[in-house]
Amino acid sequence: MALLTAVGTAALVLILWIPPHAKFAWSAALFCMLLDGIFYQPLGVLIDSAIIKILGDYKMMYYDSQRQWGDVAAAVMAVGIGWSLDDDHDFDTLMGTILIGAVLLFLVSLSTTVIPADPSLLESPEDDPNDHLTPLLKPAPTSPISPSSPTHHHQYYTHHHHHPSQHYVTTTNTNDLEASIHVMSQYYYEPRYFYKPYNLFHEQLSHISEEDASMLQQMASQHDTVKALQEETMTTEDETATTTSSHDAPLSPSARGQSDEPTFRSSSQYWATTTMAATSASTTANDIHTDAIFDAMPSLQLALMPSPPPETPMLILPVAMVPNGFFETDDDLDDERCRQRWPVCSLLVTVFSMGTVSAMMNALLYIYLHDGLGLPMHMIGIVGMVSTASKVAAKPIVQHWANRWCHRTVVVIHMVLILCALGYSMLQPAYLGVHVAVVVLQILQALAFNVFWYVAVQQVDAVLLTAGQHQRMILRGRMSALFNSIGPAIGAILAGYLVDLYQQTSYMTFPGFLLVYKCSIVVLAISLLLSRGWSLAIED
Repeated sequence: MALLTAVGTAALVLILWIPPHAKFAWSAALFCMLLDGIFYQPLGVLIDSAIIKILGDYKMMYYDSQRQWGDVAAAVMAVGIGWSLDDDHDFDTLMGTILIGAVLLFLVSLSTTVIPADPSLLESPEDDPNDHLTPLLKPAPTSPISPSSPTHHHQYYTHHHHHPSQHYVTTTNTNDLEASIHVMSQYYYEPRYFYKPYNLFHEQLSHISEEDASMLQQMASQHDTVKALQEETMTTEDETATTTSSHDAPLSPSARGQSDEPTFRSSSQYWATTTMAATSASTTANDIHTDAIFDAMPSLQLALMPSPPPETPMLILPVAMVPNGFFETDDDLDDERCRQRWPVCSLLVTVFSMGTVSAMMNALLYIYLHDGLGLPMHMIGIVGMVSTASKVAAKPIVQHWANRWCHRTVVVIHMVLILCALGYSMLQPAYLGVHVAVVVLQILQALAFNVFWYVAVQQVDAVLLTAGQHQRMILRGRMSALFNSIGPAIGAILAGYLVDLYQQTSYMTFPGFLLVYKCSIVVLAISLLLSRGWSLAIED
C-alpha cells in the first residue's frame, strides 16, 4: 500500500508541474495518468480489502458504514479545494493538499496491521438463536402437553354459561392451541419436507399465510420424523435419502407428550438437511472449493458484498481468466449457457451503455461548467461535493424503495438522466438561476447513476438464479469492468471527439458540449429498451 501511494502521488504531482504549452505536454500527461491508473486507483480496492479483513465475520454488518467515511471525507475535500482554487490558478494549494494526504496515507499504511478486530471493539450485538426464527416458531416457555397426560385434565377445563339462545365456552389454558394440534395430528399426515423462503432472508414475519395453525400442526406432529430423517441423511451422503416405514407413521400423542421440548430450527437448516444426498455432496464440494479461494485471496469477497462500489468487483476478472486457476470447476460448463441467456446479455449491455453515458455527461463536465457557463471554482467544488455525497444517499434509496419495483426503478432512472441531459443542454451562461440549476441537475444525475449500479448489481442473484457462486462473482466483475472502466473509457473518447467537431477556436467549445448531451440522450433511449430484458424478467 505504501508503494502504491508513493508512485501514484508522484504521478499526480508531476502532471501539475507540466508546462501547459510544452511540446511534450500531451505525452507526459498521458504517461502520468497511466501511472496514476496503475498504482493509485487500486488503492481503493486495497483499502476495501483491509476493511473486510479487519471486520472479519462482521463485514456484512459494518462494511458499508465504514466505507462511507471515505465518501464523506472526499465530499468535504472537494468543496475545500474548489474554494481554494478561486484565487489560486497555479494549483499550489491543490498540490499541497495532495502531498499532505499522501504522506498521511503512507504513514497509516506502514503502521497498520491488518488482522481481524476484537468483536467487543465493534460493539456488535449478541447473536440470539431465537432471532433466526419467525415469531410463531420460537420455542414455547413450557413443553407441549399431551391429551393423555395426567396433568392435562387439571389445566384444561371449561366454564359453561347457559343462556336460552347462546352457549359460551371460555378456556383458561395457555396451551389450548398446542393441545388441539396434538389431538388432530393423529388423523392427518403431513409432508416431511419444510421450506420457508422468507426465513432464508431473515424476515421476522408473523402474518404470512403459510405460518398459521396448520403449519404449527405440521411442525409439532412431524418434528421427530424430520429429526430422524436429518440424522439419516447426514450419515448417508453417498446414497439417495430414503426413509423407512417407521418414519412415515405419525407418532402417538403419548409419545410426544413424554418427549423433551422440541427445538425448532430455521427453515434453511431443514432445507439443507432434507435435500438429495447427491446435491448435498455437490454443494459441499463447491463450498469447500469457494472457501479455499477466499482463504487464498480474501479480497475476492468484495465481489460478493451486497452493495459493492463500482470499481471493486472487477478484481475477480484477472483471477478468473488465469488458465488452471481457482475457478475451473465442473460448474464452469454451464457458464457459457448462462452468458447466452438474454437477461444476462441485456444486463451487461445496459450496464455498458450506462457506463458510456456517465463518461459522456461527466468526463468534460467541469470544463463545460467553467469555460462554457462561466461558473466560479467554488461552485464547481460544490458540484463535486454533491457527486460524491450521492454515493452515501443512494444506498438507503435502494434498500427501502428500489428493490421492490425493479423495472419501474430502471425506467425512472433513465427518465431522470434524459431530463438531466436536456437540462444541461438548455443552460445559458447569463441565466439567472444557473448556479442552482447546475447543483440540482448534478444531484439528480449522480443519484441516478449510483442507484442504477446498486440495483443492477443486486439483481445478479435473480438473473443467475441457479448458477454457482463463482459465476455470480464473475458476472459482477464483468459488470464492474463495463460500468467503471470500459464504458467510461469509450464515453470519454466519444465526448472528446464530439466536442472537437465544433471547436473552431480554443474558446468555441460550447456547441460541442450541447452535441455531447444530445447524443447521450440517444444512448439512454437505447439502454432503456435493452433493460427490459432483465428488469421485466426478474419481476415475472
